[in-house]
Amino acid sequence: MFFRTTFPSLLALCNIGFTIIVGAAPVPVRASIAIGSNSAQDLESQTIPYYAEGQLRLSAPSLLTSLPPSSPPPSPPPPSSNDSLPLTFMMPKWVTAPYPQSLKNEDRDVFGTTLQGITLAKKHSSMGNNNAGVYSVASFDSSFARSFPPSIAVQNIEPSRLLVKVLKQIDDDMVAEVKALTIVGQFVASGLLRLPIAKSNDVGRIKRSIKTREVRGVGDTSPNDDDLFELKPVIVMLQMPGKPLTHIPEFISEKNLETKRQMMGDTLKLMCDRVGKLALEHRFVHRDNIIGNILVINKGTEVVDVNIIDWGGKYLSSINDDVTWDDLMGWCHNRWAVYVWEASL
Repeated sequence: MFFRTTFPSLLALCNIGFTIIVGAAPVPVRASIAIGSNSAQDLESQTIPYYAEGQLRLSAPSLLTSLPPSSPPPSPPPPSSNDSLPLTFMMPKWVTAPYPQSLKNEDRDVFGTTLQGITLAKKHSSMGNNNAGVYSVASFDSSFARSFPPSIAVQNIEPSRLLVKVLKQIDDDMVAEVKALTIVGQFVASGLLRLPIAKSNDVGRIKRSIKTREVRGVGDTSPNDDDLFELKPVIVMLQMPGKPLTHIPEFISEKNLETKRQMMGDTLKLMCDRVGKLALEHRFVHRDNIIGNILVINKGTEVVDVNIIDWGGKYLSSINDDVTWDDLMGWCHNRWAVYVWEASL
C-alpha cells in the first residue's frame, strides 16, 4: 500500500522539478553531455554543459545516446503540447580530453605582442562567453601586415576580410582557439591591442583620476592617453564566406518544409565531412556545431559548401589515435541530426 500511494507522489514531485513548462516564447534549454570514456583525467566523472539555442521538445532525454554509430539519424520526434525534457548526449568513448589540455609551453606565448597599425570599425557581433565583442576592421597598414602568417600574406587580404575578437581575459581556452584557428587556416594575428575604454565604471575611474590631479594641482587635468585607452587581448581572424542557414533569404522565404529540411540535411552532411576530415588529420574534434556556427554557401536552395567558425577551446576535444571515419560520422550525424537543428529555429 505504501508503494502504491507514495511512489506516484514521488514521481509527481520529480516531474515538478525536471519539467520545463513552455510559454508563448521559446526558452533556453541546458542539456548535459555526459562523458563516456575512461582516461587519466577521470573524465567519466565530469559533465560538460551544452546550451541549446531554443526549446527542445523531446519525449526522452536518451533518444540519441541509445543509437549505435551506424544508425541513421532518427526521425523528428512528435512535439509535446506543454513540456520538454533536456537532451542528454553521451560523449563518445574516443574523446580523450578537452583540447586545451594538449597545449605546450610554446603554444602559450601567443598574446605577448602589442599589435600596431590596425583600426577597428563597427561591432560585428556581441556573442560569446569570453569576448567583449567581435569587430570588423576599417584599415591596417604595412606594419600590421608584416605579422601575417605566410598562408595569409600571399592572399593580399583586404580589411573587409578580417574580424577581431576582443577577449575579456586570457585563458587556456583562448590559447587553444589560436592553435585551432592556425591549424584550420583562419588565424591572422593575436596579441594586445590598444582600445578605448568604454565601460561605465572605467569612465568613473577616469573622472576620479582627473579630479585627483585637480585637487593636487599636479599636471594637466584633461584626460590623457593612459586614462582613455587600455591594452586588451585580441584574436584577429579571417571572416569566412557564407551565412548561417537561418540568414539565407532562400531558406527564410521557402514555404516547403521538406525543402528546408533538405537544405539542413545537406548542410549537416557537408559539416560532418569537414569535421571528420579535420579530426582525422589533426586529432581533435569540433563539437560546437550549432546552426549559427556553420556558414553556408548556396545557389538558391542548393547548399554548395560550408565553413565552420567559432573554434573556442571549450568545445574542442582531443581524440584517440584509433578513431575511424565511421566513428566520427556515426557520432556527428546522430549528435547533429536535422531535428536537433529544427528545435533551435
